[in-house]
Amino acid sequence: MPAMECFGDSSSDDDDGGGASSGVKRDESCGVLSFHPNTEASLLAHVRNSMNDPSPSGGQANLQRASDVLQAIDEFCTTRHWMMHVGPEKGEILLKALQAALTAKMEQSPSESNVSFVVVELGTYCGYASILMGRALREASTTMKCHLLSAEINRQYAEVSMEMVRLSCMEDVISVLQISYDGHETDLVRVVGDALKKCPASTVNFLFIDHDKDSYKSDLCKLEASGVIKCGTKVVADNVLFAGIEDYVGYVQQRAKDGVVATRTVPCNVEYSEGNSMQDGVEITDYLRDP
Repeated sequence: MPAMECFGDSSSDDDDGGGASSGVKRDESCGVLSFHPNTEASLLAHVRNSMNDPSPSGGQANLQRASDVLQAIDEFCTTRHWMMHVGPEKGEILLKALQAALTAKMEQSPSESNVSFVVVELGTYCGYASILMGRALREASTTMKCHLLSAEINRQYAEVSMEMVRLSCMEDVISVLQISYDGHETDLVRVVGDALKKCPASTVNFLFIDHDKDSYKSDLCKLEASGVIKCGTKVVADNVLFAGIEDYVGYVQQRAKDGVVATRTVPCNVEYSEGNSMQDGVEITDYLRDP
């Protein structure tokens, strides 16, 4: 089967009502852990064609627009081509952890009128998790100043994710940061640090790690050393079981033994693996004191 055939015809989305509700199943060649050229561009075309209202009027309409974008992405991934977004199942775990962090922040400063909350995401990909978390931050923005910084090294992914953020009407909540690699290391810490200077606070309240699996531990250590991880920071790391990220899990477990953090692994399935569930896990770590 030619690679592009598994994407279907994006121009027909409006005619068939799209998606999961139509009972369409993706071709086996586009199933779990399948990768083909131009998948991200095909996804973006699908999402654009799925949007009924080109210019929401704000407020609840913008929140609904973000939900519509996420639904369109899920539809594409279940009926056309598997992709490595966090997906609905792990998305619920991520949102629950984020809501807990938001609640804890408010409880720590109940009388303050200028509370800030900053999320940093490592690995934007196409922006699914950014939009998912951004929607929760927008809902919380009535009581605190919230912003999400998402760092991505792949230029194509960064461009797609920025357009997804725009389609979701989340530009005021989410900033996509382009990072680079000089052959030895990335400039992640500098780029995130510079962006934090423009945020209401210089501390990372919530960190979501979902980028290069070999860099989970090293990048967390670099962020710790830079001083942006503090007591109260919550860290969520995806794919720790499926990708076998033992050095990261071992590190946070040792930190737990040292009394620096509390950490646990939440079992789940690989995203969009319905009918062929593959075990995965999300590590949730809370800093009990400054590292």
